[in-house]
Amino acid sequence: GEVRMLMVGDILQCIIHKKPESGGLSAVGGQAAYTYFKPGCVEYADLEAKFIGQDLPSLKKALGIDNEPLPLLWTADFIPKDGKPILGGVSTEFVVGEFNCSCVGISKLQAVCGGEKTLADVPDADYYESIKLTDLMGTTAVRMLLQKKQGPRYNTLLPAPADPKFKTAVIEFVIPGAKNGGSDKGPDGHRVDSIPIANGLIKAGASCDLIRYEFDKHEEFTATVESYDALLVRINPGQLSQGTTPGTQERFDTLMNAMLAKGKLVWSSPAVQTQMGAKDALVKISGTSCGLVDTFAYYEKASLEEGFKKTMAFQPRVIKQNRGSAGEGIWLCWLEGKDYCANFGDASLDDDDKIKLMEMNDNHVEFHTVKEFIIFCTDGPTAEGAGTWASSFPGKYLEGGVAQGGQLVDQRFLPRIAEGEVRMLMVGDVMQMIIHKKPEGGGLSAVGGNSDYTYFKPGCAEYAELESKFVNHDIPMVMKQLDLENDPLPILWTGDFI
Repeated sequence: GEVRMLMVGDILQCIIHKKPESGGLSAVGGQAAYTYFKPGCVEYADLEAKFIGQDLPSLKKALGIDNEPLPLLWTADFIPKDGKPILGGVSTEFVVGEFNCSCVGISKLQAVCGGEKTLADVPDADYYESIKLTDLMGTTAVRMLLQKKQGPRYNTLLPAPADPKFKTAVIEFVIPGAKNGGSDKGPDGHRVDSIPIANGLIKAGASCDLIRYEFDKHEEFTATVESYDALLVRINPGQLSQGTTPGTQERFDTLMNAMLAKGKLVWSSPAVQTQMGAKDALVKISGTSCGLVDTFAYYEKASLEEGFKKTMAFQPRVIKQNRGSAGEGIWLCWLEGKDYCANFGDASLDDDDKIKLMEMNDNHVEFHTVKEFIIFCTDGPTAEGAGTWASSFPGKYLEGGVAQGGQLVDQRFLPRIAEGEVRMLMVGDVMQMIIHKKPEGGGLSAVGGNSDYTYFKPGCAEYAELESKFVNHDIPMVMKQLDLENDPLPILWTGDFI
């Protein structure tokens, strides 16, 4: 027999085993006994996973219909090719015999056609079973229409709904004295993405205001946010420490925690930003499937000196500062003029050993001694013994200690970074997009605009395995490892894979 995948657009509605009658070889034209199975059934789990998860995303491309919608009702009819029993055939291999997409009949309704009977003569059981399919066709058609239809463009904030479900706000911050209030903003002082984010909430039925945190008007701001149900913080890490009075970040975080304690939602909460956004999160997840086991964190000069001299003696490394998001303070490190030791811990570098360094914000290369690099990381480029540096950033990565995010993370260098990184763009626990960021010009950095972007939809064949592991397995594990099991995921965040 053959196995029919009955599809409504990209949704599997039913699996049908059509077995030829009387020992024949044809299962078409009504010459077959039908057995119906629900999606997810154990009998065809392997076939379903391969067809829906792997083949379907690339099917339209292979057929040259990339820009066409899938049929609203269609079938893929599979034939077993390896001689194993078809039922219970988890290990059976199948090939497509044909696709039907012109005018696929709904079997239990069409059973009365060709004579004097009408829809009213279809037995109730068959009728109600069939309208599950026709209702799915309706909702799928509307979904396709909504996906295709582009609504009006809004470059300004929409008016609030007449009766909003919730009252929300997007919180921004303007760096005193900086052009536009910061490099992440436009001439109106807003992040360019703030208005679309606020409008997304308004379209969903909530009201949303754009409000600005002013460090010298903290009490007024506190009174303002009391009236909101939820707050979306859109302030880049480190901005609240630029041009502000000491303790501004701490006062802001204390306020956000107070809102959480009152039952309000804050995206992202101070705990999530600190424990998930900090680079030493890579150390905490090192034992998970998406982590790297030889990952270390340094919080003071002594541990940096001891740890880096040992890891660097063994293999090329990547040293990452905690602050910044455009590749500044991320250094690729290679040993110069000396062989790596055979086993980790066999050797430790001396102060005068030489290393080659590449900073990821612009791919520039520098050569320094181990001692010069450690001094730069802890005391900056002008400190005694630091040597001469071409980096446009000031080092001092441990400044302020743990409380102010002073830390460095040390990981093994992965040479395939030359192929780029894969970004999983997430909205809460929903995958929105997959982005392959490939370094330009043969470089090694895919951050700071130094890369070509290729966009993929969730479910794409190219990253199906990575997506499944990350979304279904790793995310719950990561939140547990970071002691964030009771916190909501950020409303917008990424996981960047190498």
